[in-house]
Amino acid sequence: QVSFKFQDVARNRNAMALWHRCLQFSFFLAESFAANHPLIIVPGLTGSGLEVKEHDAPMPHSFCKTGTRGKWMKVWVSPVQVLPEEIDCLLSRLTLTYDPASDTYSNLQNVELRALGWANGTAEDESHMDILYEYQFRSMLKKLGETQGYKLGKDVFIAPYDWRLAGDAHSKRQNGVGGYYPQLQLLIEETVKATGRQAVVLSHSLGCPTILYFFHKFVSEEWKAQHIHGWVALSSPWMGGANLVESYLGGWTLGLPSWLISHDYVRPVQVNASSGVMISPHPKAFGSMPIVQTPSRNYTAADVPELVRIIGKSTWGNQTGALFDKLQGPYAELQSTPSKIQLHNWYSKGIKTGEAFIFDSDLHDGFDKAASKTVWGDGDGLVNLLSLKQVEEVWPKDPQTSTKVFPNCTHFGMLSDPRVLTALAEYLARDDRADTDGSQNVTLLV
Repeated sequence: QVSFKFQDVARNRNAMALWHRCLQFSFFLAESFAANHPLIIVPGLTGSGLEVKEHDAPMPHSFCKTGTRGKWMKVWVSPVQVLPEEIDCLLSRLTLTYDPASDTYSNLQNVELRALGWANGTAEDESHMDILYEYQFRSMLKKLGETQGYKLGKDVFIAPYDWRLAGDAHSKRQNGVGGYYPQLQLLIEETVKATGRQAVVLSHSLGCPTILYFFHKFVSEEWKAQHIHGWVALSSPWMGGANLVESYLGGWTLGLPSWLISHDYVRPVQVNASSGVMISPHPKAFGSMPIVQTPSRNYTAADVPELVRIIGKSTWGNQTGALFDKLQGPYAELQSTPSKIQLHNWYSKGIKTGEAFIFDSDLHDGFDKAASKTVWGDGDGLVNLLSLKQVEEVWPKDPQTSTKVFPNCTHFGMLSDPRVLTALAEYLARDDRADTDGSQNVTLLV
């Protein structure tokens, strides 16, 4: 009887020990799955909405609104703002002036500009996500919501920015311009603190060079190690693209539907945007290949600063040329995986992409003309393959870097392609940081 009791107690102890281990494991699972890695979405050029607040702003026409009565007014992208009678008003509101002497940027007098829908993609007076973010990120948010329970404003956040600017102006706010990086850093810190998990940054298009500068130049190694789980870069124009030169010469719709915006409507803004330097074809990548061909001369990537000074001689040419002088060289020095960052470089190919543009007349001051012929090459329809594959072919090898290629997907299609969304959901579901075998690798997804 004593022996029986001893065995019973022993069995109870074993059961209790097993129960305790199971309880510990359940606590571990609960802690592991209590929160997703917060996801910070950094849009591309067309994916960042803009709004202005103005009072007594100097406008080109009497019918242009000159004041917003202390409220913010959406200007990008708004169907009303791109109507023929409103386009000059919009261009004035988006004016960016660079002064090389003081190395400062400024908006149009009495106009304050900021990104629309910070963090939740929703304007202040609205109750639903802005149509621009709905158009770009609906499929991604739906997929992540279904697979991992991600919810906008809870553990996934949209971090738009003033797409006219490059990294230098994002670093600090001056004259009412810039200051994106401090905002972004604070958003990441707050979401990491709230969830107890490191953040994943997902950037698209222009958002990739923007984040490359942020990781290299703005935050410390210690900060990155503490706050960043990984960086997913989609469709990055690492060393620019030939299409940007076409926009200087005759305008470009920025990838938006032609029914919403005509080819040269925002050309005056494009040519003065400092971000244009980052997405112009860089001579270190494009070399001696002719990008613009005219009856008397061919222009390479190295000739682009001269080209803009020719066609904008009496207007914007000197400002744009000064921006190239300032920004193009230092940007090339950033072409490597930032320390303490695990980079997942994802892009597409197999879509015809303009790589050279032939014109039937020579360039001159005031030139504004579409190319008579386009020479096509490989890419994602917007960014040339030469630029997209810089990471695996040119950048220093880094075991923290991996590449996935999604053939036959367009530049903007990368935001909704089922292959991309499945790969993203799988990556976010893993608790480990690894996506490599210890060496930089390239995966082709068919």
